[in-house]
Amino acid sequence: MEGQLKKKLFLWQKECLELWMHNQGKGIVNVVTGAGKTILALGAIAKLEHVLSSAQKPSLKIRIVVPKVFLANQWVQNLHEELGVAKEEIGIYSGVRKDPPTRKYMIYVVNSARNTLSRHLLNDLEKNSSVLLIADECHHYSSPENSRIFDFISQLQTPKMDSNYYALGLSATPETVNYHEKLVPALGQEIFKYGFTEALNANIISSFAVFNLKLKFTPDEELQYLDLSKQLTLAIEIIMKNCPFLKGLNKQHFFASLEQLTKSFNDHDVATLARTVLGLAIQRKDLVYRAESRLSCVKSLLLLLPQTTTILIFNERIEVADAIYEELQLLFPGQVGRYHSDMDERTRKSILRKYHDAQIRILVSCRALDEGLNVPATDIGIIASSTSSNRQRIQRLGRVLRKSGKKHMSLLYYLYIGSSNEDQDLLASVSSDLSGIIPILDLEYVQASQTFIHPAYQALADKVLDYTKRKGWSSEVIAEINRNLERGKLSCDWWLPEQDCNLKIQNASSRSERNYWVSMQLMVKASLGRLAVRNLK
Repeated sequence: MEGQLKKKLFLWQKECLELWMHNQGKGIVNVVTGAGKTILALGAIAKLEHVLSSAQKPSLKIRIVVPKVFLANQWVQNLHEELGVAKEEIGIYSGVRKDPPTRKYMIYVVNSARNTLSRHLLNDLEKNSSVLLIADECHHYSSPENSRIFDFISQLQTPKMDSNYYALGLSATPETVNYHEKLVPALGQEIFKYGFTEALNANIISSFAVFNLKLKFTPDEELQYLDLSKQLTLAIEIIMKNCPFLKGLNKQHFFASLEQLTKSFNDHDVATLARTVLGLAIQRKDLVYRAESRLSCVKSLLLLLPQTTTILIFNERIEVADAIYEELQLLFPGQVGRYHSDMDERTRKSILRKYHDAQIRILVSCRALDEGLNVPATDIGIIASSTSSNRQRIQRLGRVLRKSGKKHMSLLYYLYIGSSNEDQDLLASVSSDLSGIIPILDLEYVQASQTFIHPAYQALADKVLDYTKRKGWSSEVIAEINRNLERGKLSCDWWLPEQDCNLKIQNASSRSERNYWVSMQLMVKASLGRLAVRNLK
């Protein structure tokens, strides 16, 4: 039946909805990707519908705004499947499809909503309807252009119109430029935050480990980077002298201000300087993204990771994503797909379907998967390159942490150039919150030998190998243990309790799997300071 949510809400979702209703049905909700913010919004629709109906208040109209067309289609599916809304009752307002806004449920793509949503929403309120505006991925709507969807706020001329207006903002990363100026007046204050720690403790998202992998430039790349950095530093010093207001701005606001300065018609010299700074920053960033060691590291990773795992590889440049795809096709023919904005929609849908149906197990992407798209459950994420945007990193993490029914830990590998300005920690902004809850490991990749260095792990591995030699084990057995130890370096299996290793050994489906877990058991015992082992078969 329409209006009744089919899924049972998590405790956090119930608490959040109570707070939202207590706040007169307004507010922004900050929820980690994968924890269920869409179901929360559907719960808000059902709850508000019930409250308004019981109080005999004006009937409710639902207006949902999304940043991309594919998200509009996902909302149609969710409204139909989770709330029982007939598809013909749901309208979409986008570039290619503009349904009449008279329908109870309307989903707007923001590019098409800038000039229309405010007018449609005011019309609803003037006709004495109650209106719930759901702003999905609301951090997108604070820019000067997109924030025009909120122009109606200044025209809510009567208390009755204001009381009939409800709003819910959804995002894993709501804080953005003009957050307080644009989002808060239209959607309300942030009323609830549900982060990684809470979602992990409640077993809502998968447990995970992060490997920060330090890479190096080639000598030629290093020289280019240093040269661009010198030019950039000089250009920034000059523009700071001309525009003192830039001093003290954080990185995000600094570059947003430079973008505005490039459009300055009053001062041609300042506009030119701003373009110079942005151009040099882009050149330097491009050099970092295209660093030769990234492709080498991805290949080395995949050769060591289990051949049964599903893997998402994220990139910043389509050319690099294509190069990685071509190389991996040679290593794993028929197992690899690619997904990026240069491909037509039909091809992208086909690739996602193949990934979902396990026809391929490795998906190489470039930004297009970053936000909102429901990607099938994935075992491993490799961030081959990343912007400094904390938002993007959290979105990418969410692509991997959705619950899949599998009990193993999800793994994330973050590649960065150590001598560049890239952050050295994937989750720098939340690492302190996650310390002691998830493993966060720092490794280095050596391109020349195609090996990974992890000093703490290697110290234990050396103890294991020394022990096997002292016991007089055969060179074949020691060689296999050595291979297993190299493979285990890129997992957290050596963090498991000893009894878990015992179970893995007992339940192993092959001799090689058993021997791997015996090797990991040796590592566990080495970490505990005692090495007593069973023989390999």
